[in-house]
Parts: sequence; C-alpha cells; structure tokens
Amino acid sequence: MTTLLVALHIIVALLLIVLVLIQQGQGADMGSSFGGGGAQTLFGSRGSGSFLGKVTGGLAGVFMLTSLSLAFFTQQHAGSAVERAVIPQQQPAPARQGFDSSKLKSNPAKAPAQDKLPAAE
Repeated sequence: MTTLLVALHIIVALLLIVLVLIQQGQGADMGSSFGGGGAQTLFGSRGSGSFLGKVTGGLAGVFMLTSLSLAFFTQQHAGSAVERAVIPQQQPAPARQGFDSSKLKSNPAKAPAQDKLPAAE
C-alpha cells in the first residue's frame, strides 16, 4: 500500500512540476494591456480558470492527500520513539549484606578541617 502511494506521489509531483512550467504567467500579458486599452485584464478579470489551471489545482489536491496519507502510514509503522529506543540492560548489583559499623575506621588525624573565616559577631 505504501509503495503504491509513494509511486503515485512521485508521479503527481512530476506532473505538477511540468504543468506549472507549461502555464503562462499572469504578468505575461501586462505589457500588451497598457497599449491595447484593456485595463481590466491588468488586475485579473480572468473569468473561469483555464483547463491547465484546473488540472493543476486537482493535482495539488491529490499531492496533499498523498502527502498526508504517507505521513499517517509512516507514523503508524514507526511507532513511538520511546518504544524504539535501545536501552542497554544493566547488570544487577551484587546482593549486599547488612551495614556493619565495626568496619568503619576511626582516624583522629583526619579531623574535620577548620575554616579560616572570621567569627560572626
């Protein structure tokens, strides 16, 4: 299904490119409208759109639908980024026995350091 949508999406994109390049620009008849007295054509009294304009609009709609469909199917297929994350399993820590205070060393030479700050008044 996704392969068919991708193929359709590429074909529609190429057709859109070709149709947009084939169409005559709006500014192409501006120069002739100044001398010909047709001031209404200068600002776009176009009437109904041309055949190429209608086809371009239809292809643009199909392009948007295929884009949204591909985004939806890709999101459904990929899943969550959290689910895809590879988290290495940690080795369990060895079981500890209870705390034994007799193993603590008492070293009077390492008394807490005295600070050299002046006393508070």
